[in-house]
Amino acid sequence: MDMTDLQILQLLYHDGRATQESIAREVVLSRPAVHDRLRRLESQGIIQGYRVVDWALLGYLTAFIWIRTSGGKLHDIAHEIMRVQCAGALVEECHLITGEWCLLLKVRTASTVSLQSLIDRLREMSRVRNTMTTLVLSSAGDRQNLQEMDSEGEAKARAASFPDFSFLLRRP
Repeated sequence: MDMTDLQILQLLYHDGRATQESIAREVVLSRPAVHDRLRRLESQGIIQGYRVVDWALLGYLTAFIWIRTSGGKLHDIAHEIMRVQCAGALVEECHLITGEWCLLLKVRTASTVSLQSLIDRLREMSRVRNTMTTLVLSSAGDRQNLQEMDSEGEAKARAASFPDFSFLLRRP
């Protein structure tokens, strides 16, 4: 990965639907060269396609579920949890964490009823000892959609505030 790849990632982070032509103009490469770089980044799993950005507009709730486990390898338990199927609920992310809890799930759910069904399924798992759930009331935003409110309350994009991906080159 070089600085050009990082520039491409920054542009896509800001606008996931940017055309190869517009990216090529920004990074001063031909469109075919950008195409090749994008395919390579996709094959390496760095770029993984489009995602739904605003689940709330679809009527879904967001919740975080902390899980304390007993025994077993955390990676195995995490993979088992990611395979849990529940109508109206989706375990979107599963993170192995430090502290009193072992795993943190980010969940999208159609209703509190489907959230309760998911929690019940998780609690039925033999290696899940405890859960604690937090329901998101609203979101102030995320890094990918960062906006600043001007004096009149209108949203104004802050392109300069998007992260500088060059930190990816500075690995310990």
